[in-house]
Amino acid sequence: MNDLTIILSSLKSRWLNTTMSVFLTAFGVMLSLLIVQFSSHVENRVNADGRGIDIVVGAKGSPLQLILSSVYHIDIPTGNIPYDEAEKWMKHRHVKTATPLALGDNWKGYRIVGTTPDYLHHYNANLLEGRLWRKPFEAVAGSKTDLKMGDTFKGAHGLTEGGHVHDEEQYVVVGITKETGTVIDRLILTSLDSVLNIHGLAGVEDYHDDHHHGGEHDHHDEEHDHHDEHDDHHHDEEHDHHDGHNDHHDEHDDHGHHHEHTGEPEITAILMTTKSPIANINIPRIINRETILQAANPALEMARLTSMLGLGSRSFTALSVLLISIAVLNIFTGLAGSLENRMGDLAVLRAVGYSKKRIFKIIASEGMMIVLAGTILGFLMGLAGFNIMAEIVTPLGASGASIHFTFSFVLIFISVLLAGFIATLLPAIRASNVDVARQLSHNA
Repeated sequence: MNDLTIILSSLKSRWLNTTMSVFLTAFGVMLSLLIVQFSSHVENRVNADGRGIDIVVGAKGSPLQLILSSVYHIDIPTGNIPYDEAEKWMKHRHVKTATPLALGDNWKGYRIVGTTPDYLHHYNANLLEGRLWRKPFEAVAGSKTDLKMGDTFKGAHGLTEGGHVHDEEQYVVVGITKETGTVIDRLILTSLDSVLNIHGLAGVEDYHDDHHHGGEHDHHDEEHDHHDEHDDHHHDEEHDHHDGHNDHHDEHDDHGHHHEHTGEPEITAILMTTKSPIANINIPRIINRETILQAANPALEMARLTSMLGLGSRSFTALSVLLISIAVLNIFTGLAGSLENRMGDLAVLRAVGYSKKRIFKIIASEGMMIVLAGTILGFLMGLAGFNIMAEIVTPLGASGASIHFTFSFVLIFISVLLAGFIATLLPAIRASNVDVARQLSHNA
């Protein structure tokens, strides 16, 4: 009889205790793995998607909701803001860059974002093929979307699948981005006018571009300017489709769009970088106190969120440690308890030539097989569980959650095996030191 046969026979004889130990170990490992994956995903998303954004300006409401919807695209926006009001802050003398966003539609769950090329530049996103949009309803698709060059599609109202489809217009994909590892990969980008026009609002993109490159107005007191000046600017534009402030029946024949523009332009948010740390403090304070807008600091809001998640994470970590500890104790008691009935058999093995070291190895191997089986099962359950969560939990899926193997996996594996080995030590030492003469005489 070889050692493996002895080990398997012993485990089979106490199958209930063995099964319980395996599953307790597996559940502990699974929880640990889920925590590591979730924490790693949140950290990666926070760092990659939020880098370089000092202030987000949007509609009044929850600051965290504003950040999650506009920076990370995993929540519903707090509302829209008038473009003329937003532009005053986009042109503020202490603002270094300002990128407008217009949200509201999706295609198969991928959000359609009206913006400017600056949005791509902020994330250092380059095109894999094609070009940027040049007119409304041309789109650049992220690398993780299901779109290809030349595809046409219709946007649906809302930020999740199932909304009303805008049948009056369709987009055409003119570019695909290279993978960036940021939120860009999961978005469909187009001009501001595309999103505004399809919702019956006047366009702003060309107006903003002309203004940005030295229009007729002086903006060093932007936060106090009256929007009357912008109306004059609109009448000087060469393209009729930017007269939406005063002409609600312009049909945009240049772009084949026949939807009446019945409202002044509104956007969802502005992503800002400032010229100094002082501006990071002062601009949000002034906006929140003196305007109809809301300004939020992404770093501050995400620090609050991660602190809340950290509290929950610590709770789950404690639970996983508890489960693994119970599993280890169960392995210890199972081995120790079985020794009482096996001492005679072990004495016989010693009598026929088994060394102390070999007996130690047999008993220790029993415990380690349980731990190894539980650890492997736990890893499989953890990986499958995280993939299932990414499918059914909307924010996880929307943020591109996926399995990333980290050094923490190795730490979990080593820690559980080490704990299991420690649990087997005392029973294995006791078994190897069996009193052969006494046990044989007792059996006789």
